[in-house]
Amino acid sequence: MIRQTASLAGILLLTGCMMVGRDGFETEVARVGDSYVLANLEILSLINTHKTLGDHVVGWISGMDCSTPRLERGDEYCKQRPGPPAPPQQVYCYSSLGRPSCYSQPYGEGNDRLIGFVPASAPLR
Repeated sequence: MIRQTASLAGILLLTGCMMVGRDGFETEVARVGDSYVLANLEILSLINTHKTLGDHVVGWISGMDCSTPRLERGDEYCKQRPGPPAPPQQVYCYSSLGRPSCYSQPYGEGNDRLIGFVPASAPLR
């Protein structure tokens, strides 16, 4: 929720820098009740996230990734958000004649020299 609020606040702050007004681009701060403020937010949202403001609202409510431009391309409107990536596997690297040889388990030979070990990451709670 904090991430969503921060991104919305960032978009609102950016619209104060320059906006499309009645006379073209204006650098003044947006006035309350100005009809161009919503259009500026919509344009910034489409440029940066490829989603409309309504798509963000529907996505936050449903917990899915919804996009009108994706629907217009013939794809489905809402998709499941991708899950977290798989944790990296353990890797044991040993020196050899050319490049290092890496294995998922310790190599059983006693004369090989271990030059690197990447442990599997512990799950975060």
